[in-house]
Amino acid sequence: MAESCYVHVPFCTHICGYCDFQRAGYSEVLCEKWLDALEKEIIGRKLPVNLKTMYLGGGTPSCLNLPQLKRLFTLLAPYTSHIEEYTMEMNPESCTEEVVKLAASMGVNRVSLGVQSFDDKLLKLMNRKHDKKMIQDSIDRLHRAGIHNISVDVMYSLPFQTIEQWMNTLEECVRLNITHLSMYSLTIEPGSAFARKNLKPQDSETEAEMYEKAIEYLNDHGFVQYEISSFCRPGLESRHNLAYWHYDDFIGLGLGASGKENHRRYDHLQGFQHYLNDPLNVKWIELSKEDEMFEMLMMGLRLKEGMSLSLFQQRFSCTFEQVYAEPVALCLKKGWIEFDGGKIKATERGFEILNTVLEEFLS
Repeated sequence: MAESCYVHVPFCTHICGYCDFQRAGYSEVLCEKWLDALEKEIIGRKLPVNLKTMYLGGGTPSCLNLPQLKRLFTLLAPYTSHIEEYTMEMNPESCTEEVVKLAASMGVNRVSLGVQSFDDKLLKLMNRKHDKKMIQDSIDRLHRAGIHNISVDVMYSLPFQTIEQWMNTLEECVRLNITHLSMYSLTIEPGSAFARKNLKPQDSETEAEMYEKAIEYLNDHGFVQYEISSFCRPGLESRHNLAYWHYDDFIGLGLGASGKENHRRYDHLQGFQHYLNDPLNVKWIELSKEDEMFEMLMMGLRLKEGMSLSLFQQRFSCTFEQVYAEPVALCLKKGWIEFDGGKIKATERGFEILNTVLEEFLS
């Protein structure tokens, strides 16, 4: 049974230049209708009460007004009594004293802050509405409220971004009192403002250099890389995201959310009006045993520690080596993977070309 739940809040006060997620500009009236639909979905889904992680993402959950945000927390309250990690995404400009106090009072003990950059010119290019000072103020506010497990998101390979600007952002992150950092390279999505403006990310060599310098710098300053894009202070990995990477089942609620339960994946991607009319209508995708075996490997190899061989055998009643004998032999020979302590994991070289490694297993 799923022990993790993701709730997608599909509203933002503004739309970032790189974004093509399921979202809309915040409207108080539309948000009320969305909360009505979400309540119907929660009741109809009969959620388990023993959830271990809850993640409010988006969109921007912190952009809801206080009564709406309190209603959202109240709808979820019957299922959060056993929560060990309760994460909420916030942006610095909406990480207000009132929002932070409410979140802490409702059990939120981890915040993911959408920083993206400490360079004001790049923030303006991305259509972000915060600046460097607002980031520090937000983190101070969270600590005062008792929320000390703080993650920040940052982006690299942005248009016009120099390596110096990227390293300055990482230096600022290290100086902050945070526990976790997620870094993402820019992908220009067809529906984004960047695509309409014909902006381009950095060339592949510069992007690779930015990634490699980040790994070296963060490791030198006390952050452990535990996943391909995730770094944390020792022992402070994201419990919720580990559920994805361990290929556990998880629940997805709200327009734009996805989930995986009982050998099926599902998506809420039908658009606002469809969701408001019938929030229980999701697109189901049946997963074959072969689908699940490859997806477990694909997610597991993202982790530095790799994928558990005993868990693979327990789930599929066959050994990993039996199923993937040929690609295992090839990837071992090329030095892309290794067996270590009951796990299969990518080597340093394999981690750098993970998509190429996975193509061998997919074929």
